[in-house]
Amino acid sequence: MGQLFGKKPHQGPPPNVDQDDMALLDLKAQRDQLLASRRRVEARAQKAYEVARQLVAKDQRNQALLALRRQKQQKQLAEECQNHLNKLEEMIFSIEMAQTTKGTVEALKTGVAMMKRIQKEVGGVDQVQRLLGEQEEAMEAQQEINALLAGGGAAADDADMLAEFSKMQEEATLDALQKNGSEEVAEPAPAAPAAPVETPEEEEVTAAQPEAPASPVSAAPSAAPKASPEIAAPTARILEPA
Repeated sequence: MGQLFGKKPHQGPPPNVDQDDMALLDLKAQRDQLLASRRRVEARAQKAYEVARQLVAKDQRNQALLALRRQKQQKQLAEECQNHLNKLEEMIFSIEMAQTTKGTVEALKTGVAMMKRIQKEVGGVDQVQRLLGEQEEAMEAQQEINALLAGGGAAADDADMLAEFSKMQEEATLDALQKNGSEEVAEPAPAAPAAPVETPEEEEVTAAQPEAPASPVSAAPSAAPKASPEIAAPTARILEPA
């Protein structure tokens, strides 16, 4: 029965909350209490002011002055609460900024430690330079191997390749000649220039020009051809009397 109706045992903070977080929570709780106290004091000050107005209306001077004095005290108490609230707000803000800075520093520390561990696993700058040198040497060796393999395969068939190349050149030359010949045959012959057409004015000028005299060479009669002496001699012997 005592366990059923007894007080619950005090539970500690959650496992993910440290002492700094608990202290910050206490400050925020105190801030909330001060805020509630300031609101209550302001409400009492307002109430005292209303009472003073009523007493003034009833012409109760002394009681009205007491109400105003109470209202002034409540206002002073509210101002003090506000000052405490301002200090607590500054403190809470500073603590939150410090926690943010702490988290940033811890993250940087973790990052630096991880980077050092990775660099240690890599082997440092000397290891990287050695690996790059080995990579370059391996690439050069592979290029030499490829060149040797390519050269050995081509040397065995040099004569056949040259003969094939010459044959292909000849075929290309014949194709080019045939193509040029077919293009020349397909080209049409150039058209003859058209005879000039004389206008009526040009015809009149041509008719008015005097005719040129005939050439003496063409006007002279053509000379008779001379008989050959070999042909004329037998003819004379036949004509002589016996």
